[in-house]
Amino acid sequence: MTRKFWLYTVLVIALLLLAVRMAMPYAAQWYINKTLSQPGSYSGRVGDVDLMLWRGAYSLENVLLYKDNGEVDKPLFQANYVEFSLLWSALLDGSAVGSVIIREPEINFVDGRDQARSQVGRNENWLTIANQLFPLKIDRLDIYNGIVAFHNPDTSPEIHISLHDIRLILRNVVNSRDLSKNMVATLNATGQTAEQGHISASGSMDPSTAKPTFDINVEASDVALVNFRNLLDTYAPFDLEAGSLEFAMELAADNGSITGYAKPVIHNVEVFSWKGDIVRDGDGPLEAIGEMASAFVTELFENQSEDQIATRIPIEGSLSEPETDTLSTLGGVLKNAFIKAMQGSLENSITLDDVQTDSEPETDKAGDAAGA
Repeated sequence: MTRKFWLYTVLVIALLLLAVRMAMPYAAQWYINKTLSQPGSYSGRVGDVDLMLWRGAYSLENVLLYKDNGEVDKPLFQANYVEFSLLWSALLDGSAVGSVIIREPEINFVDGRDQARSQVGRNENWLTIANQLFPLKIDRLDIYNGIVAFHNPDTSPEIHISLHDIRLILRNVVNSRDLSKNMVATLNATGQTAEQGHISASGSMDPSTAKPTFDINVEASDVALVNFRNLLDTYAPFDLEAGSLEFAMELAADNGSITGYAKPVIHNVEVFSWKGDIVRDGDGPLEAIGEMASAFVTELFENQSEDQIATRIPIEGSLSEPETDTLSTLGGVLKNAFIKAMQGSLENSITLDDVQTDSEPETDKAGDAAGA
């Protein structure tokens, strides 16, 4: 009798544990959907939830965040697969941190004719929601095949542009010597622009500092401007009928100061086209004159041998209000046009040492004053 009792007890406990294990994904799905539907302008939902207890991980499929007024037909965020997992190697070192893998995410920004038809995701408590979904600090982030898109459905024709095939790797975000040999987080990202063009970014940052401390490089090549024609027609004071863009930027910031440069190089630019502006677009006389004047100025400051317009824009000053040197920027245009064609590649001339050196005299002065 006693033997049968214990056998039945173990069997009942095993069945209860099995039932709990089978119910856990559905309970997690209910909790996550409830969390994503908190009061605010945006709501959300997820599909299947899979728990991987032996890995200390769980995954979500078909994640969706959308503006719930029904005026915007693009979700703010969607992803086919999101996985949160505990880093066991870090846990053995005494740090409870995790990693996130996101596959095929898509973020959509919308500029509509009014606030109801626009979507930027501001003024939402996203950090609190993220902490509820994954209470551990995130130390690693991997994104595969991401898309960031911009839309304006109220223009004619409509604007739909995107940066796609994004691959992003972010490491050492927690910024702990228990997890890494140094206190620096690293970022590497690549992506494709519209139908033609490539963009990449790399950098390092120190998340532990009170004011942003980072060193970042951005480079773009072979970006076909015609793919952004609707955007330029709407937001720029002139049309671009043809041309491709190279772009390089280096920025470093420390202790509230920033230094760096931006270097745009436009190849084979064509601002005015009789067929494009007059025949196709139906521009009036005043618009045509404006386009022709822009084309004349463009031709005047173009490097004829390389068929390009370029300049180097220095960036200095406070991180909150960086300044650009207008005279230096104009000098760059003239130098490219009449002296030497500018290269659209990174110079590798800006590092954190530059901005730290620039801020040292003020620190020294403050220290001298305190000592006095």
